[in-house]
Amino acid sequence: MKRIGFAVIGAWAILGVAQDSSLTVTGQVNLPDGSPAKEAVVFLQGATKAKPMRNAVIDQRDKRFAPRVLVVTTGTTVEFPNNDTVFHNVFAYYNAKKFDLGMYAKGKTKSQTFDKPGVVALLCNVHSGMSAYIYIVDTPYFAVTDSKGRYEIKGVPAGQYNLIAWHEAGHTSERKVTLHKDGDLTYPIRLKK
Repeated sequence: MKRIGFAVIGAWAILGVAQDSSLTVTGQVNLPDGSPAKEAVVFLQGATKAKPMRNAVIDQRDKRFAPRVLVVTTGTTVEFPNNDTVFHNVFAYYNAKKFDLGMYAKGKTKSQTFDKPGVVALLCNVHSGMSAYIYIVDTPYFAVTDSKGRYEIKGVPAGQYNLIAWHEAGHTSERKVTLHKDGDLTYPIRLKK
């Protein structure tokens, strides 16, 4: 038994199966004035293309969209359930997708497929204070910053990428990065106007 176990472990080490070669990229995103960029989108664009995601949802509750910023991959269908006590109408006339789902009541769900990269600004024509953003990317490596502007992207293979960041205020950043196992994987980002 011991000999078989050793042989299996040795084979895994030779094949590289036991070693994890994926990297984690982290950083802090700040607005041009230096304050943390809450809900900024950060992604690594490289050779790997993304597959459509499953179970992407933007909920409508308490006259708000949740989450307020959602990142999905190209080809993903997003569901828009109305879990509020009033009618809503989700629509978008911006960049990557234009659509109008019409009015629908509590308990109903409508959906929309996003087939090209870019930004979509969501609104409700019944409640002018409701807004949200969907950012469609063609990469599996992305994150949305937390309340302190921090991001973390896990499972990234070594290689060359464009590190791109976007914030709803219209601020962006883009630069080339080369990721390797022994290199620095922390990238602070200062957004530009």
